[in-house]
Amino acid sequence: MSTSTPTSPTPKPPSTPTSAAATTTTTTTTPMTKIRVHFVAVGSAPLMKKKKFQIGAHEQFAAVTAFLRRILKLNDGESLFLYVNSAFVPSPDERIADLHDCFNVRGELVINYSLQEAWG
Repeated sequence: MSTSTPTSPTPKPPSTPTSAAATTTTTTTTPMTKIRVHFVAVGSAPLMKKKKFQIGAHEQFAAVTAFLRRILKLNDGESLFLYVNSAFVPSPDERIADLHDCFNVRGELVINYSLQEAWG
């Protein structure tokens, strides 16, 4: 019986390289913890000097709205409309990573912003 105990740990070392491979896979996805977001002004919206930002992949779309309001120095009463790829308004609780996975253009999430309703 004691001979079978040393035999049990022997198969575990081959699974250790598998764990190392899984760690390598995790490291590959680690750079995607930040998503590159490209803001594009529409209509009479003020232009920003810097248009591309890195935003955490785990953030919700509401955080992007709050971030852009702060950058543009908008008051609470002023309207701000955000669209992904000039097409639709995502839900405020939508994750940035999910939007990026479905709608990225050349590796970045394009968000159009306007002070007046622009599309639909």
